[in-house]
Amino acid sequence: MFLSEGRKKMHKRKMVIIGIDSGTFDIIKPLIRNGKLRNLAQLMEEGTSGQLQSTTPPVTPPAWVSLMTGKNPGKHGVFDFYASPSYGYVRPAMNARYIKAKTIWKILSDSGLRTGIINLPITHPPEKINGFVIPGLQHAMNGGKNFSHPPELMEEIQERFGEYRVHYGDLESFYTNNLDRFIEEWRQIVEVRKQSILYLMDNKEWDVFMPVFFCADTMQHHFWKFFDKEHPLHEPALSKKYENVIGEFYEKIDEAIGEILKRIDDDIPVMVVSDHGAGPEKLAFFINNWLHKEGFLAFKNIFSPLWRIRFPHIFYKALRRFGFPGVAWVVPLDKLKALGKVVDPREGLNIPFFIDWKRTRAYAGNYSEQGVYINLKGREPCGIVERGKEYEDVRNSIMEKLKELKDPTSGKPLDIEAVKKEEIYEGPYLDDAADIFVKMKGAECIAQKEIYRKGFFGLPNKSSGTHRFEGIFILKGPGIKANSTIHGAKIIDVAPTILNILGIPVPDDMDGRVLSEVFTKEYLENHPVTHSSASKVEVKRGEGVLSNEESEKISKTLRDLGYF
Repeated sequence: MFLSEGRKKMHKRKMVIIGIDSGTFDIIKPLIRNGKLRNLAQLMEEGTSGQLQSTTPPVTPPAWVSLMTGKNPGKHGVFDFYASPSYGYVRPAMNARYIKAKTIWKILSDSGLRTGIINLPITHPPEKINGFVIPGLQHAMNGGKNFSHPPELMEEIQERFGEYRVHYGDLESFYTNNLDRFIEEWRQIVEVRKQSILYLMDNKEWDVFMPVFFCADTMQHHFWKFFDKEHPLHEPALSKKYENVIGEFYEKIDEAIGEILKRIDDDIPVMVVSDHGAGPEKLAFFINNWLHKEGFLAFKNIFSPLWRIRFPHIFYKALRRFGFPGVAWVVPLDKLKALGKVVDPREGLNIPFFIDWKRTRAYAGNYSEQGVYINLKGREPCGIVERGKEYEDVRNSIMEKLKELKDPTSGKPLDIEAVKKEEIYEGPYLDDAADIFVKMKGAECIAQKEIYRKGFFGLPNKSSGTHRFEGIFILKGPGIKANSTIHGAKIIDVAPTILNILGIPVPDDMDGRVLSEVFTKEYLENHPVTHSSASKVEVKRGEGVLSNEESEKISKTLRDLGYF
């Protein structure tokens, strides 16, 4: 079979896209000023860079999926790590088959380009594309049988580099300052990841290659308080030991980027992107408790002692062992000595069990959603709020009352933004989203679901760093403006911009635009933006929704990483 001249020309075009999960210029630029991250500095100097606006909320699943589809979550259906509440108040985890839009990898594959992806979140199970895929987050910690595409690729990697782990996390590193093992585990993960990336670059055929580094995200969640002297959890003594950990892992990423750049010609475009940014997490808002106080949420009072009183760990372990549905997880016996005092056993309560849904009009979304769901008839299993006027009245009332909240430290009105979902998203899957999204104190205050904490505000007791809306965008290559800054780039713009660089028409139904301002005038004249018909994907209800057993594995992974 012979390719047409046009297809041959297209097939010769190559590109490297490097993902830095949670990458932020707030860390990158100070390190560059100190003479570090020379490879990122060079890419910025020789190309165009600027902030990349993430999704709402700025969290891994909707952000990366928006990047790989060019569509807002209302069109691809991914709003969180978990499926829609229409599947139950204890929501099952989802995987890549839950994505209801065509990915850019499939578009590239259909256009004759070989694509290589490694460690990109929400890619398991891997698509059968023209190329290879080693998935990232939203899978249990380690790669195993049938983990990759093709299936034998994972075995090939592990034969050469040993155990390949997607992530590492544990309760001890999240609830205590015993972090040495955590750091060492991640050093090993990053090294194996780097060697795997370089091996794939050297030994596999590819036209488009996308490796993703996740370590910056986990380090920022864990170690922000150690280098940020203004953080309420800052500990000067420990900071001498851990204040440079985040920077160390950015340097490891930069070192890997340098090795990648050595392997490609100067005329191959290189893009560096993140799904969201990062910043301090300084305050927790216990939103379910507030909804209860305001009359929107009701509890089953018969069980109230279980969250109002801190019983010994062994009591909750016994309840779970005998099948009591109100306990979702407990601290393992072998960890009780280290964690028994610092982890409140009520952290493991299955909150939906304690809510009286027949008297509840609104409830908190997951930690990673930063939103409020209305208990809606026809969506939630026990929804009581009618669509239309009642729904709007409840939403408006919650938003008005949220704006009356006072900052617990200053007593002044809390800096809070509450927006309706249709103000930011649109599409056939909009109904699955949280009905109200909340941003407090510039995202320094995070809404939490816990019901055992007293009052409405408190210090965060797990993560000291969290996400921001401002990610990173860097693009260097032929026809790209040098030493230039871009403003207003959005994560949905990445996919159409990649397609344009590779000479592939942009599907009409993508929400993003080609970032024309990064290109020189001459380049644009020779490479005009072209479009193609919409790229629809049919996904049946229930597809990509995991079983209870699979969901628990994902939940444990997310819990150990601080997302649950």
